[in-house]
Amino acid sequence: MNSKKTLVLLAAALAVILGAAALLYPRLAGQGQITAPAADSSQEEAPSVPAPSFPMETPEGETVELADLLDGRPAVLNFWASTCPPCVAEMPDFQAAYEDYGEEIQFIMLNVGDAMRGETREKADAYLEEEGYTLPVYFDLDYQGITAYGVTGFPHTYFIDEEGNVRLYAPGMIAAEGLQQGLHAIAPELVPAPAESE
Repeated sequence: MNSKKTLVLLAAALAVILGAAALLYPRLAGQGQITAPAADSSQEEAPSVPAPSFPMETPEGETVELADLLDGRPAVLNFWASTCPPCVAEMPDFQAAYEDYGEEIQFIMLNVGDAMRGETREKADAYLEEEGYTLPVYFDLDYQGITAYGVTGFPHTYFIDEEGNVRLYAPGMIAAEGLQQGLHAIAPELVPAPAESE
């Protein structure tokens, strides 16, 4: 009797999991695409959504606010971890973009620490040094950045214009073209639009 009850409970749990997967698949399948924040149907353009500020830590252990880092320049905010394969895969594109536009666009690479299984500051530092990355890196304090932006997976990238508004975001890994699209949206006079694929 006990084993029958267990079998029924397992079958019910499996049905719930499969149903949830069917509902979530359409949402998750689009990850990595550049998206505008939700718009009011009466608006013709993508809305301006103020970028929430939050404290983060520099490699030297100082606390800074996102609002202070923005300083009137457009910015890219990327949530990442060295133990996250998609984060690692997109990092060369971010480094290349930083080398091209780092004087005019603020790059804020926010390491999420142990919010990603197995990640530590030591692993992040070792990874950056080994790969020779020079991007500005900060560390999320007590998940405050993750909470402020409602991030549920990594990587996750936000494109913030010079007025401090989130213009676009990308849940999941983005390719070089997607990164260029986001940079063009916040700095069109500086970054050319990506070539249209044929």
